[in-house]
Amino acid sequence: MPKEGLEALRARVAADLTLARQLRRVAPERFAAEVILIARELGYDLAEADVNDAVSRGRTAWTMRWIA
Repeated sequence: MPKEGLEALRARVAADLTLARQLRRVAPERFAAEVILIARELGYDLAEADVNDAVSRGRTAWTMRWIA
């Protein structure tokens, strides 16, 4: 269920500029905890490992864009 929650939260953030801005202001060391808190408030089930994995995959994808 957590991965489905992550996808649902991503869609919600993409559709909600205020929420996207709120997350942009979160310090990196607090990001996973803040995402989980917001997700739970919105009714999504997330695990910290899934958030951290998604962040890591995003960074890798960004880096690989410049290598290829």
